[in-house]
Amino acid sequence: MRAHRLERRLTQEQLAEQIGRSVESISNLERGVSSPSETTLHRLARALEVPVEQLLLERSSRGGSQSLEFFQATEILKTMDERRLKLALNILKAIAND
Repeated sequence: MRAHRLERRLTQEQLAEQIGRSVESISNLERGVSSPSETTLHRLARALEVPVEQLLLERSSRGGSQSLEFFQATEILKTMDERRLKLALNILKAIAND
C-alpha cells in the first residue's frame, strides 16, 4: 500500500483525506498493525488506482492470509448480536472439523 501511495506522490495525510480516514489509520494499515474494513479497502483501491485484488494479494504475500471474503465476513459479523455470533462460531467450528 505504501509503495502505491508513494508512486502517486501522496502523503499519508493526503490519502487519509481522500478516503475519509485518519492519518493514524493509514499508518497502521501500511505497517500491518490493522486491517481495513471492506469499505476502506475499496476506497484505498480507488484512491491508489489499483484493483482491490492487488492490495489483497500484496497483503497476503507479506504473510497475511486475508482475502476479500475475509473482509466481507468480518463486516457481516460486526452487525450480529451475541446469539447470532455464537451460532456463526459453532458453524465455523463444524466446518473447520470437516
